Amino acid sequence: MTLDVPETGGWAISVPAMGSLDGKVALVTGAGSGVGAAIARRLDAEGATVAVLDGDSTGAELASRGLRRGMVVRADVADPIQVDGAVRAVVDHFGRLDVLVNNTGSGECGPTAAGSTMDITDEQWHAALAARLDGTFYGTRAALRAMKGQGSGVIVTVAAECRHLAHHSAVDGAMRGFTAAVARDVAPLGILVGGVAPDCADYLVPDDIAAAVLGLLGPDGERLSGQTITTRGTSG
Repeated sequence: MTLDVPETGGWAISVPAMGSLDGKVALVTGAGSGVGAAIARRLDAEGATVAVLDGDSTGAELASRGLRRGMVVRADVADPIQVDGAVRAVVDHFGRLDVLVNNTGSGECGPTAAGSTMDITDEQWHAALAARLDGTFYGTRAALRAMKGQGSGVIVTVAAECRHLAHHSAVDGAMRGFTAAVARDVAPLGILVGGVAPDCADYLVPDDIAAAVLGLLGPDGERLSGQTITTRGTSG
């Protein structure tokens, strides 16, 4: 897997030691399948208690069955009331929230997806903004409110880098700016904020994306706070 950080070129990100997330509570959105489910499994394997959030309660339930500990939360990430309620449910149940992974990939974003700007519908444009950009903001805001009093926490946003699709490229650019701004805002609170931007083709190897997320939760998380890492998978 290749990892690129814009300011410096390539980085070799250290993989945290096994059990590095023991005692941590993590919430992963879009975790009912695909990349989100892979991230949930990886965090669980490292010892975290994982709350699996998805709009599809059946998918979330199935994804949670292979985890050692955690809970299922059904919520539409484009609805701020539901997102606030989901984060509150996790904190009420486990007493804290240490990690939020905003998994904002889109089913229509991929290396073979067609997408001339002239053909993008209003519905596609607004759906991309709602599910990905709005959802990331709502999740981040709710998580920050929960983490503020802890003096620690990590938020990682996963957003596909689909340069051939105008609506998703617009979201990707906004996500990078959002990540950098939020990282600066909350650094005094001891909260780290980073991003992972998988190349479209990397969605075929979700375990690579999960590994990149884990890297931002390890010892490199502080020096990479505010950065968005582009991943290009080589496995598969």
